[in-house]
Amino acid sequence: MRFEKKELLKPNIMVPFLTTLVVGLLVHFPVMVQNLPNADAMTNFYFDQNMVTSGRWFLTIACGFSSYYDLKWLIGVLSILFLAIAAVLLVKVFDLRDYVAMGLTGALLVSFPAVSATFAYMYTADGYFMAFALSVLAVLLTKRYKKTGWLFGAVALCLSMGTYQAYLAATILLCLFDLILACIGNNKPKDTLMQGVRYLGMGVLGGILYCVILKICLAVQGKELDTYQGINGMGKLSLSAFPGMVLDAYKDFAGFLRSGKIFILNGFSYAALILLFGIAFLAAIILMVRTGAIRKWYQVLMIVLFVILIPLGCNVILLISSEAFYHLLMRMQWGLFPVAAVVLTERMITFRKNGKEAGKEEEKETGYYGKLKIAAGLAATFGALLLCWQFFLSDQIAYFNMNERYEKTYAYCVRLADRIEQTPGYYTGMPVMMIGVLDPEKYPVTDITGGVTERIYGSTGDMLIYKGEQYKAFMEHYLNVSLNVITDDEKVVEIYNSDAYREMDSFPAADSVKVVDGILYVKTEPPEKKEAE
Repeated sequence: MRFEKKELLKPNIMVPFLTTLVVGLLVHFPVMVQNLPNADAMTNFYFDQNMVTSGRWFLTIACGFSSYYDLKWLIGVLSILFLAIAAVLLVKVFDLRDYVAMGLTGALLVSFPAVSATFAYMYTADGYFMAFALSVLAVLLTKRYKKTGWLFGAVALCLSMGTYQAYLAATILLCLFDLILACIGNNKPKDTLMQGVRYLGMGVLGGILYCVILKICLAVQGKELDTYQGINGMGKLSLSAFPGMVLDAYKDFAGFLRSGKIFILNGFSYAALILLFGIAFLAAIILMVRTGAIRKWYQVLMIVLFVILIPLGCNVILLISSEAFYHLLMRMQWGLFPVAAVVLTERMITFRKNGKEAGKEEEKETGYYGKLKIAAGLAATFGALLLCWQFFLSDQIAYFNMNERYEKTYAYCVRLADRIEQTPGYYTGMPVMMIGVLDPEKYPVTDITGGVTERIYGSTGDMLIYKGEQYKAFMEHYLNVSLNVITDDEKVVEIYNSDAYREMDSFPAADSVKVVDGILYVKTEPPEKKEAE
């Protein structure tokens, strides 16, 4: 891969790069210029991103370029730049020639709601999207350079997993898509299988490198893997449990496809999906007929096999850790499905055999088939644009609720801080006992976005924070109020189970804040319900 000026200015680089950059800034501008934190951000105003206990040993380096402060504009711009690079790499992986398809690839990628879910965790977003770009680069290197590309691809995949393991699914999905396209194009079975072997070698070597470096980092820092998301069980595969894990992967795939509330929200999204994926399916059939793949049973068999593997590739983390909670941040690979639909349509319109145009520089066709290609291209383009618009709306609704949630939390904390400071016997620095969970019966439910944001992890809900430590950070940074919140678990449990604490009502009741034995008790969660006599 050359990086000369004339190479960088080629349309297959500039079109996806600039489209992703412009669309990304338009879609995600609100979260980049407003203070829209989530609960985890309260403890990450400055964080060195040393997440080796979560298996993310490269994250501290990936995020170090933008410093370790929660700099929303800078991190947002860097994140979109990494996504723009990923879009360029996708164009090269699929060898797109059509400018509209190149632009749609970038627009679909950067507007996909998994991006807004990641931006809810802005303090780490640039590192994550660097990892995504690396996951795509791993595929491109393996595909482009037949002899040594899989070795360099393994390094790229290793770094991607060392930053965020979930993007392994994106790499696997891209490999499967490329192999399916090879079969549809009626490539020689030997070539397709050898490419599959190279992809497999890249994945295995990348995984081994990742695990080796992880063990070294853990040993050097004297740490162990955390239990979060079952990461400490990574690699400990039980043969007896494996069939159930495979079944869970297929169930999760079907469940998210049916009720994930990311692709299907309303009639417009239905129309977009029918147009885009309907045309893509038609394009796949037409291509198989024109290339002759449909008449060869082994090509059809390989296509069926690779399609069957797609749900496993999408949910590979469930095969690594059965305890993983698959939230939207871990589903960035789903954004590759509409991109694949665009690629199939583009292949039909600019029909190429074995990667080269059939006949002249560009096949000119008239008659019914020529008109069909024009109609299909227009319909698929309209469907992709309509889907981008639906993604855009979901992103904006998510950012709307994040703003609402911040404002309500701010107002609540102002009232709570005032009550604390007015409590007889309270002084700054006094130990404070509070859990942080709110009593839902005391406040109106004003989150009107649940139907849209339910699956956009990090942006849903009525309130921003729910732990005592988060209240402490929020009040210190936004209200200039110091709270000495008790964090010792044993002490918290002891007070929580005491009669004095249990008999208190929840804020804003008169007895919800009081001093007991030199400790300020602040009760926000629902009071214990008394059994009926």
